[in-house]
Amino acid sequence: MVAVHDPIGDELQSKVEIELVAGSSTDPELLLHRYISRDGERLVKVPTHHSQRSARVVSKVDEKDTHSLSEKDSASSSGRANADEENAPTLIDFEEGDPEDPRNLSPFRKNLITVTIILSLLNSTFASSITSGLSRAIREQWGVASIMTGLLVSLYMVGYVLGPLCYAPMSEHIGRRPVLVAAFTFYFIFSVACPVAPNIGSLLAFRFLQGLFATCPIAVSGGVFADIYADPIKRGRAVALFCGSTIMGALSAPFISGFIAASHMGWRFAFWVNAIFAGCVLAILVFSVPETFRPVLLQKRAKKLRSQGQNVVSAYELEDKDFKSFVVHVLLRPVIMLYKEPIVAAICVYIGMMYGLLYMFFLAYPIIFQELRGLSPGKGGLMLLPIGLGAICVTIAHYLYDIHIQKLRKNKVQVTLEQDRLFITMFSGWFIPVGLFWLAWTSYPSVPDEVVMLGGIFFGVGFTSLFIGFLNYVTDCYKIYAASAHGIMSVTRSLIAASFPLFAPAMYHHMGVHWATSLWAFVALFLAPVTVVFYKFGPEIRAHSEFASALLAQDL
Repeated sequence: MVAVHDPIGDELQSKVEIELVAGSSTDPELLLHRYISRDGERLVKVPTHHSQRSARVVSKVDEKDTHSLSEKDSASSSGRANADEENAPTLIDFEEGDPEDPRNLSPFRKNLITVTIILSLLNSTFASSITSGLSRAIREQWGVASIMTGLLVSLYMVGYVLGPLCYAPMSEHIGRRPVLVAAFTFYFIFSVACPVAPNIGSLLAFRFLQGLFATCPIAVSGGVFADIYADPIKRGRAVALFCGSTIMGALSAPFISGFIAASHMGWRFAFWVNAIFAGCVLAILVFSVPETFRPVLLQKRAKKLRSQGQNVVSAYELEDKDFKSFVVHVLLRPVIMLYKEPIVAAICVYIGMMYGLLYMFFLAYPIIFQELRGLSPGKGGLMLLPIGLGAICVTIAHYLYDIHIQKLRKNKVQVTLEQDRLFITMFSGWFIPVGLFWLAWTSYPSVPDEVVMLGGIFFGVGFTSLFIGFLNYVTDCYKIYAASAHGIMSVTRSLIAASFPLFAPAMYHHMGVHWATSLWAFVALFLAPVTVVFYKFGPEIRAHSEFASALLAQDL
C-alpha cells in the first residue's frame, strides 16, 4: 500500500492524501493493480491499465468523532463502470492531527521509541562480536581449532543474512510491532541458551539462531523511523544515532568479554551479561513501542467502526492477500530492489565490504595485538576503542552539518538531497583507506601500541559516516519502501561480514599484517569514489531508477 498525494482540481485542496493498493513493485511506474475513486456515495474499484490515470478521493475519519466521515469528491473518467454498487463502503484515512497517527505522537513517545530501537540494536551488535574476547578461553576448554571460534562470529552473521529477507517485508505487511516483539523474544531465548551450551556444536547452533532473530531491529528500524518522523531532519538525526550505536555495540563487546573471560567468572558469564541485557531491552520494547505502521492501524480502525455499524474499509484491506501476491509483492521486494536499483546495489557492495572489514578486525586485532604484541584479551579488545572514538566524532559532525542545513532552509536556500545527506560522507569515506594504511605500516614491534591503535580513528570516521549518509540517503530515496531497501542492505553486508572471519586468520598469518591490511586499504580506495559519483550525478541516477523516479513523480 502506498500513500499518494495528488492535486485533484481547483475546487478541492491542492493536495489530498490517498491510500492506494500497490501493484507490482517491479512496475517501472508503480502503476496500481486497482485504483479507488468516489462516485457520489459509492466506492468504485476499477482495474487500471498503464495508460489510465485519474484523480482519486479518500474519506477521512477523525478519532474524536468516528461517526462523522468527511469526503472529498473528484472527477474520474474511467471510474464509472461499477457505479451501481449502492452499498460500497467508505474508504477511511487519518484526519490531520489524529492522535492515533504515529506521526502525531508526542516528542517524548517518539524519543522513547527511538531509544528503545537503539538499545535493541546495541544488544544485538554487542552479541555479534562478544566471542572475539572469548576465543582463547573457549579453545582451551574444548580443545578446538581457531576456525571453530571464527565460526561463532560467522554463523551469527549468517543469521543476519537470512533474517532481513523476512523481517523487513513482513513489517510492511503485518506491522512493525509483532515482528519486533516476536523476533526479539526468540533472540532473548537463544541468548540464554548460549551460556548453558554443553559443547561447541550446540554453541554454534545457538549462535546461528541468536543471530537469526537479532537482526530484526536493524531490518525494521528504517521503517519505524519513517513511520514516526515525517520531518526528514528529525528522522536523519535518529538514523545518525542508530548508526553510531551499530559500531559502538560491536566494539564494546570484545574488551568486556575479554576481561570477563580472564577473571574467575569465566567465559560463560559474558554470555549471561548479554542475556540479562537482552531481557531488559525486551521488557522495554514490549511496553514502549506501539504499532507504527499506518496501514495496519487504519485496518484496525476500520474493523472497529464496522463493529459499530458503519460501512467503512481501509485501503490495506483491499490488497490481494493470496500466497502468490504475498511472495511476489512482499517477500521478493528486497531482492528485486537489489537487482533493479543501481543505488541500492552500489551501496550494498560498498557498505558490505566495509562492514566485513569491521568484523574481520575482531579476529585480526587479536593477531596484531595479542599474538604479536603479547597483550591480554581484555587489553587487546581496548585497541578497538579508537574506532568508536572516530564514530563519535563523525556523528557530532553530521549533527552540526544538519544544523547548518536547517539554517540554509530557513533562509530559503534550496538544498539538494545529495547536499543534505552525502556532503560529509563524500569526504569522510576517504578516511577508511587512510586508517587501513596506518594500521598496516605502523604494525612493527618497535612502534608503540598507542600509535598503532590510532589508525582506528580514521576507520571509525569513514565507516560511521558511510552508514549515516547512505542509510539516510536510501530512506529519502525510497520512502515507503525504505524497510525493504534497508533489509537487503543488511542481508548483503551481513553475508560479506559472515565470510571475512573465516579466512582472516589464515590471511594474516600467511600474508603478514602489513600486506594483508594494505590489500583491504586498496579495496577501500577503489570504492571511495562511489560517494562522489552519487553526490555529482545523484539526480540523474534517481531519474533512471524505477522505484525512486516513480515515488518522486507521485510525491510519495
